Amino acid sequence: MVEPAFDSDRVLNVLLVDDHPTFRAGLRSVIDHIDHLAVCAEADGESDAMRQLQLHSPDLMIADLNLNDSSGLSLIQRARHEYPSLHILVASMYEESLYGERAIVAGANGYFCKHDDPELLVKAIELVCRGEMFVSRKLANKMLEHRISGASNVSSEPADCLSDRELQIFGLIGSGLSTREIADKLHLSPKTIDTHRDHIKRKIGVDDNVRLVHRAIEWTLSQ
Repeated sequence: MVEPAFDSDRVLNVLLVDDHPTFRAGLRSVIDHIDHLAVCAEADGESDAMRQLQLHSPDLMIADLNLNDSSGLSLIQRARHEYPSLHILVASMYEESLYGERAIVAGANGYFCKHDDPELLVKAIELVCRGEMFVSRKLANKMLEHRISGASNVSSEPADCLSDRELQIFGLIGSGLSTREIADKLHLSPKTIDTHRDHIKRKIGVDDNVRLVHRAIEWTLSQ
């Protein structure tokens, strides 16, 4: 077992939320080697995660941003509102520069990229369980600059100008999903998705759906 850097006289329960069973198994393996931590439940989507939070009252939730039934950002917002003392760590395939600030604003205590060294994940868990934040210096400086300026500069970069939902839909467009497929995945109507597509086009400065798809594919491949 790895002795934790945080002080605890009891076992801290952890909820794992990820739509990939293989990654959940890997996370469980890491946590099993950290003393005073134990996985109490797993979930693959927002609705299931909220049920598990109610059933098990975990101390820590480690959540992905891509879930079966919603965006992880929505889950973080709900969990933070309903369970203010819950520690929340994001473990995502997306670079911190894309979603890090959004996750922290939504209520997360830290942001870990899945491709980073597993030892860094252990450090992230320890810091978050201690009630501290786990973010890079670069992200901390970026958030400080935004707070000082009051708002980000006007930009047509998707990560800067789109809302959480719009950025999620933009990424799904870039992954090759049709309007109907996106609507089914997000449990929204095709009309709602079309409205979001129009807003996205306006914000990123493209005129038609063909250019939107090309821009979304380019952005997705660059991540």
